[in-house]
Amino acid sequence: MFRTLNPATESVVATFDAASPARIEQALDDAVAIQRPWSQVPIAQRAAVVARIGEVLLRRKETLSQLITLEMGKPIVEAEAEIEKSAATCGFYAANAAQFLADEPVASATGSQIVYDPLGVVLAVMPWNYPIWQFIRFAAPALCAGNGIILKHAGNVPQCALAINSVFADAGVPPGLAASLLIQPENVAALISDSRIAAVTLTGSTAVGKLVASQAGAAMKKQVLELGGSDPFIVLADADVERAAQAAVKARFSNTGQSCISSKRFIVDAAVADRFVELFCAGVAQLKVGAPTDRSVTIGPLARANLRDELHRQVELSVAAGAVLKTGGQPLPGQGFFYAPTVLDHVTPDMVAAREETFGPVAAVMRVKDTDAAIALANDTEFGLGAALWTADLTRAQQLVRKIEAGAVFVNSVVASDARLPFGGIKQSGYGRELGAVGMREFTNIKTVWINPALSPIHPQENIMTIKTPSGAALLRPEDLPRYDRGGGASTTPLVGKNVGSASFITGYTSFEPGMEIPFHSHNCEESVVLVEGDAILDIDGLEYRLKPLDTTFIPPNVPHRFRNMSKTNPMKILWIYARLDATRTLVASGETRPVSAEHQTPSP
Repeated sequence: MFRTLNPATESVVATFDAASPARIEQALDDAVAIQRPWSQVPIAQRAAVVARIGEVLLRRKETLSQLITLEMGKPIVEAEAEIEKSAATCGFYAANAAQFLADEPVASATGSQIVYDPLGVVLAVMPWNYPIWQFIRFAAPALCAGNGIILKHAGNVPQCALAINSVFADAGVPPGLAASLLIQPENVAALISDSRIAAVTLTGSTAVGKLVASQAGAAMKKQVLELGGSDPFIVLADADVERAAQAAVKARFSNTGQSCISSKRFIVDAAVADRFVELFCAGVAQLKVGAPTDRSVTIGPLARANLRDELHRQVELSVAAGAVLKTGGQPLPGQGFFYAPTVLDHVTPDMVAAREETFGPVAAVMRVKDTDAAIALANDTEFGLGAALWTADLTRAQQLVRKIEAGAVFVNSVVASDARLPFGGIKQSGYGRELGAVGMREFTNIKTVWINPALSPIHPQENIMTIKTPSGAALLRPEDLPRYDRGGGASTTPLVGKNVGSASFITGYTSFEPGMEIPFHSHNCEESVVLVEGDAILDIDGLEYRLKPLDTTFIPPNVPHRFRNMSKTNPMKILWIYARLDATRTLVASGETRPVSAEHQTPSP
């Protein structure tokens, strides 16, 4: 049984039955069956579906943000921001999937390339603290890459979990490709070991991460684990203390402190510690605790009663060990799992507030004598997720960041996740990465492909490779083109196309401004294209090729294709050759046909 328990009122709002074994079995079968054809859908079409997910999220922002606030207590303004960030992440991957997953030729190994194939169906075990964002930041790149998904969400956010199914359905995700199920924790091990699951991703506690890692390792399944953290917020003596203290409030108390990348340990040079603590506490005093539906509230309830009780235990033990309580330090009376925003000063490395992850609105200030001591203390933890470093000396900062043991270091800024940048940790904070190009490739088979160009059959009389894509296109890299010895040190490299050796052809150049594309069109004859300069993507009948200068491509008659300039700053140019003087162009969208000779001359490069 799953239930929605409002953490602000402690009332049970709704209950839901767990997915039956038969439902889980059917979901696994469906995901596997649908993922296989989905993996063969062109990247551009998969990306378009992910883009629509983002659009649906924005249309439903009000409803979804209210669900987040209802189920886990996030202040409503932050819940809305979570939906907006999730939608932006969908847009980011939709725009960049083709580039991130493009085949990569290896220049030093002729005929070789690296390709990125999907792994299959991925099991996602997701947390409650960012119930939409945490899932979307995995799902958007995973779907673009051609994978299927089974989602086991946290037990205290069942309505958010079920809403994901509705969002995906409205966005046009193929039914069954991605299923969010209400799965009991005791059923996760069986899912991990199931042969239909290809890989596992988890965001959660280190204890759960170790359990999932052992189960996935025994089943030889790929894993990405984003676990706990005790992130340091390092303030050196030359830092802008006012700005650092202001940022520290956000770094610790966003999402009521319930974030793996919230700064927990504030490591401050003794020379500026008194001033920092004064300003920090003043900022904390401005926080407003209350009903998370109130748009002026900045601190809501903790998500569960046991989280509040555990946080209070950590505070009491630290104060008993000598920490100085500057503000807060107790649960708030009345209904709801509220805890007063708390600052502990003079925390030492042996105290609970420094050794354990504090998941709530509690900050531990630790004073150090100098920079070396600050870096040593920052690394004196089993965790290694993120770190913030505040200093005016940016040259020195470049050296110090290499000494900090963390998956990310933010200088003079608050640690945050960003779709453009890899996200993940080291040590007990997990392994693998989400986000960025690296995150998209985590759930792909990074496959090496090598084709011996010397053994590729060539028909000199036709000047075209016989190995073609399903559309009949043949993409040739310069090093793979046939060369004919003419004697005396001379050789000829023919262009690609069956009839270019006759007199019946016309040719010319087309220039593309940055970001420009020609819409889908076809010709009544064979066409050869050479990318003269720039960075292009060629779509041929639903297949995409990333072209580099001097790449040569043959396009058969009546096959739809288009060119796109991928550069935002530089023009590109193609040389085209049509194999008939009476060549025509037909626009796919309108069906309009025009003679090419009426549009083009034959200019020089």
